[in-house]
Parts: sequence; C-alpha cells; structure tokens
Amino acid sequence: MQRLQRRLALLLSAALAVAITMLTVTPASAVDTPSRSNGSGNRVIFVHGFSPITGKVDCADYFRSARTHFKGEEWKGNLLTFGYYSGDTNCSYKYNGNRDKSIKTVARAFANYVYTNYSKKGIKVDVVAHSMGGLVVRAALHHTREGTSDFPPYLFIEDVATLGTPHGGTTSADACNLIWQQCVEMRPGSAFLKSFKSTMPNSRMGTDWTTVSSFDDKTTSEVSGIAGIAEHEVQYDAGISHTEIRTISSERHKSRIKHTARGSVWSSWDKRVSPVEQARLAVLSHSTT
Repeated sequence: MQRLQRRLALLLSAALAVAITMLTVTPASAVDTPSRSNGSGNRVIFVHGFSPITGKVDCADYFRSARTHFKGEEWKGNLLTFGYYSGDTNCSYKYNGNRDKSIKTVARAFANYVYTNYSKKGIKVDVVAHSMGGLVVRAALHHTREGTSDFPPYLFIEDVATLGTPHGGTTSADACNLIWQQCVEMRPGSAFLKSFKSTMPNSRMGTDWTTVSSFDDKTTSEVSGIAGIAEHEVQYDAGISHTEIRTISSERHKSRIKHTARGSVWSSWDKRVSPVEQARLAVLSHSTT
C-alpha cells in the first residue's frame, strides 16, 4: 500500500510540474499571426547596400529621399533604418559588422532584430532594401524559414521591395572579391546565391515581394535585379542609375511590370511612377500599379 501511495505521489508531482511548465512557458507558436492588410500603418525598415569605398553608411542620408517621400505621402508607421557596419551612423538599429562579415551573418543579426523587437510581439513590418541590403533580407527570411541555427523561430514581414539588388549576382564584385567576403558572395554563381530557392522566401504570415531593376544600372543588371521569382517584378528602361533607383521619387519614368499572379507576362513599356514611389506602393498594398 505504501509503495502504491508513493507511486501515486510521484505521478501527481510529475503532472503538476508539467502543468506549471505549460502555464509559465509560452511557446513561440502561441503568438497570433497578424492579418495581412493594405495600408500605411506598418513600420518600414530600410536596409542599405554594400559600401565599397568607406565601409560605412549614414543611414539617414542614404535613405533621405525615400523616407522624405514616404512622409510626404502621409505614411503613418515609423520609418526605420537598419545598419550593419560598425562605422554606420544615424541608424535606428546597427549591427557592428564589416565588409568581411558574410551576408548570412548580417542576415542573422537583421532577423533577430526584427524578431526581438516586433515579430515576437505579434507586430508585422515592411522592408525596403537597396542593393546588397535586399540579399540581407532575402537571406534572413530564407534561413528563418529553413530553421537554420541561431535564426529566430519565425518572422512577420508582410511586404518587401528591393531596389537594384543583385539577386543574380553582380560582376562589379569581381573588383573586390579578393578583399572582402561580401564581394565573394555577390559574384554570379557564388555558393551563397546558389543556396537560395528560385522563389522569394516567405515569413510565417506570407511575404509579398516586389523586385525593381534598371537597364541603366551599371552595378546590378536589369536581369539580376529581378532574378528569382517575386510576386511583382519591375524594370525601368533608361536614365536611372544604381544610386538613383533609391533616390528618384518624382515624375514618371518608362518602365514595365510583371505580376506572377497574372501569368508572369510583362506589361507594355509605359510612363509609370518613380522607383521610390514604386517601393512605397509595393509595401502599401498587395499589388503595384
């Protein structure tokens, strides 16, 4: 009888311990997934590109035109910046890296920044990235989705717009591939680029991607800028450089657009909105015009 009572007592203790654990530990899956919606209320995180000359970026100056345009169009959410070089200044958040840190390492820092400050709290964000910054975001979502070690369990990123991002690599990286790791990884056919799937990665809530390129971008070709299957792909015909693709926010420019959901057929060339306005429309709603 005493032996039976001891066994019952042990079973009850074990059950109580499990119950207490369930009450005190909230699993990652317990956070409600935000609903997808159109609107300007989301926080937007701007991610800068590779810095070939100084190895540092003034985040405020880099995205001054874009953020000014968003504000002028009455964007209601916070307009934030993410920096990843130790010398970066005026960034909302900065990871103290350098040009020899792998893009995957920077992506891990970005993913954990978004998770800790927003996704973990059930808050969704949008992202606008220029040049290599788009690879940082793509890698962050890819490795989070794949469950790669040290990446967060999930992310809530609703929309991503990349401007002049070398999704298919850039031959400009040949000039510095013997110096910095980030250049090695941006070369066409690199192991880093080959690690991605053909379609752009999703966050837990799904992610609507818009990739933008220009025929006058001497750093990222018009083909590389839209490499990989995104929901929306946009190409500008002429007159927009690698820098201007993140700064031109006014007037109309000759471009064409392709929507995956509409059969992946390019529209005719026509005068459409500027690249910065295109990015704003991309994160404002599920489709761009």
